[in-house]
Amino acid sequence: MNIWKKSEMKNNFLVTGGCKNGKSSLAQSMAFEKAKALGISPVYFATMISHDEEDDERIRKHREDRKNLGFETVECGKNISEAAEKIGGRVVLFDSLTALVQNEMFEGRKNLESLLGEEEKILAKLKSDLGNLIQKAESVIFVSDSIFSDGKVYDKFTEMYRRILAETENFLAEKCGVIEMVSGIRKEGGVMKDMERETENNSEFRIPKYALVVGGAYQGKTAFAKEKFFLSDDEISVCTDDRLPDFSRKCLVHYENYAAYCIRNNLLPRTDFESEGENVKIIICDDIFCGVVPVDAFQRKLREVTGIALQKIAEKSGVYRVFCGSGERIK
Repeated sequence: MNIWKKSEMKNNFLVTGGCKNGKSSLAQSMAFEKAKALGISPVYFATMISHDEEDDERIRKHREDRKNLGFETVECGKNISEAAEKIGGRVVLFDSLTALVQNEMFEGRKNLESLLGEEEKILAKLKSDLGNLIQKAESVIFVSDSIFSDGKVYDKFTEMYRRILAETENFLAEKCGVIEMVSGIRKEGGVMKDMERETENNSEFRIPKYALVVGGAYQGKTAFAKEKFFLSDDEISVCTDDRLPDFSRKCLVHYENYAAYCIRNNLLPRTDFESEGENVKIIICDDIFCGVVPVDAFQRKLREVTGIALQKIAEKSGVYRVFCGSGERIK
């Protein structure tokens, strides 16, 4: 399979999206396939600087994922221009912009107030370093995180962080193809819509095993699903975090609450519903993956567990995203 799809003429890509939506896996595959086609070994620019056991475990998982793919790992939490000088003509997987911006802003800084007035200087350095990397490398696949969908207004330093990351992504978007990942589904320009048109006569595509509906809170997901799939109220089970949902109903709403229940009870969330007496065909879940990484450890775990579960569900589902009451099929 050609993972570069219709945009293979582009050498550089920005892969972004919410937490645990499959960004790193896609970017890793893209870098590996590009390097393999060129007959060279890929390079992994690792930007995370570990601060605790949770970070150590995340790094361990990434290393395990790529251990047999021939990546040379370059640790570069800051000052990436120096590392860029040594990789001329190579294919680079850069994971991630989110960590790089965090490092440039906060690493080694004892007084956060010293950040005030430094925003443009930090941004200029990031643009210079990343632009230099693009010039030196044969191809770069950047991974970032969409942290811009929160309704919450954060403290001035977190807001500065979000602004700098957004400006950095915008800078790269002018030089790269942009891919958004949603529940493990790749969304790039019109590619998803083209795929739907090309397969509209394929019954397997039109009638998948499940329908997965995702979107932000209060965006009209349930109303969309009721109209789209002719659901009545008595066919819907609203999930809570204190009990199992009714799997005999046709539709589960707030799957993220069911995932929370599973975490608290040391269970893995179900991603198929084929047992006797079960009738679930439609899963509705809030998009809890695109904001700033939560301080609370349980909320971080919830994002991870829910995201991984939705990727598994999406593999066998028609996937819809709802925004402001309007639904779009993305798979």
